[in-house]
Amino acid sequence: MKTIFLIPLILFFLLSCSASDNSQNQNEQMSLTNSDIVDPSFYQEKYLKGIQFFARGNEPFWSLDIYSDKKIVFSEMNEPEVVGLNYKEEISNRENEIIISAQTEKGELVVSILKDSCQDNMSGEMFDHQVSVRIKNSSSNEILLNGCGKYLYDYRLNDIWVMEEMTDVVLKKENLMKGLPMFEFNLSEMRVSGHAGCNQFFGKINLKGNSISFGTLVSTKMACPEMIVEQKVFQALNQNSFTYKLDKLKLILESESGIKMVFRKTD
Repeated sequence: MKTIFLIPLILFFLLSCSASDNSQNQNEQMSLTNSDIVDPSFYQEKYLKGIQFFARGNEPFWSLDIYSDKKIVFSEMNEPEVVGLNYKEEISNRENEIIISAQTEKGELVVSILKDSCQDNMSGEMFDHQVSVRIKNSSSNEILLNGCGKYLYDYRLNDIWVMEEMTDVVLKKENLMKGLPMFEFNLSEMRVSGHAGCNQFFGKINLKGNSISFGTLVSTKMACPEMIVEQKVFQALNQNSFTYKLDKLKLILESESGIKMVFRKTD
């Protein structure tokens, strides 16, 4: 009797373990898939190919690449790519929205990019733009798809940099209390922090392709013998935009007004 009673319990235990293992394996596979998508190297590779904005959606799966040379490529699963050249960009009447349009072989491709949080409903990845893609063709058929997107940038910026040169500024380490100005970019939080030779500072940044915009910088209020360098650095950065370029261990920031800053990577 004891043996007969134990057999169902053993079978139940074995089946429960098997189901648990299968569920764990599925979760691990999903986790790996998501991490592959979120991995910065996925976006870094696209950025280095000249892609400045990427979007995707599901059901059906589609993706969109917008290049810095005015090319736009739309891909849908099991369908040929739709390519548009010399796209036009305009500001929508809707706040925080831009419209990009281009003529393609399939008809007019119109992309709406709205700055608002968006979550991929399959991977769970968070994006900072909502995207809709519309393709109008001559037969009056219209394809409308929705998804999420983000501006890409050079992830190598995410590091610590020491200033070596700045337009109209004489930089001498021995004249500055804390040495040459130092910047640390934290791209996961879109923040910059560091010092400008005297006071510590921090602030928000925004990245779009090879453009970086600085918000209002907040700093400590310590007085130092040499303050001119710090004043010029803060004046140049505060609520201003620059193009940036990375060349090996060098970072170069240049503004439309002609201000140039050169940094070297440090550890």
